[in-house]
Formats: sequence, structure tokens, C-alpha cells
Amino acid sequence: MKALVIAIAALILVASPAMAGQCPLLIKQLNEAVGKMKADDAKVKAAKPLIADAQKLHDGAKHADAIKKCDEAAKVLGVKLEKKM
Repeated sequence: MKALVIAIAALILVASPAMAGQCPLLIKQLNEAVGKMKADDAKVKAAKPLIADAQKLHDGAKHADAIKKCDEAAKVLGVKLEKKM
């Protein structure tokens, strides 16, 4: 049981920095997609607050939530995000 707890803790420590690096990449892709669209497009207007929320979540070290928010924005914009593995 103790080994399982240690293994889970180690996995969390390894995964957190990876997620932290993922957020800026996704946010950048979303901002690039928005930049290629018309500013008055309803999709853009709906996605911009989601992208801003993703940035705030990333800044607050809530990386998993930031990634989910990026996925939500990508769905609104109709774009596919390239995630690093």
C-alpha cells in the first residue's frame, strides 16, 4: 500500500510540469486561430473569454482545468489543438 501511494505521488509530480508546459502551447494555438478569423465572428466572441479563463487558470497553477478550458475554446472555434505528449 505504501508503495502505491509513493508511486501515485511520483506520477503527480512528473505530470504537473508537463501539464504546465502544455497550457501556453494550447493558448498560443487558440490565439493564432482567433487571429485568422474575423473579430466580429460569433465564434471568436464566444472563445475569447474561454481563452482568457484558460490563461488565468494556468497562471493559478490549475493546469488540468486550463487544458479543459482550452479544449472548450477549441470546440467553439472548430479547431483541432496539437498537444505535446
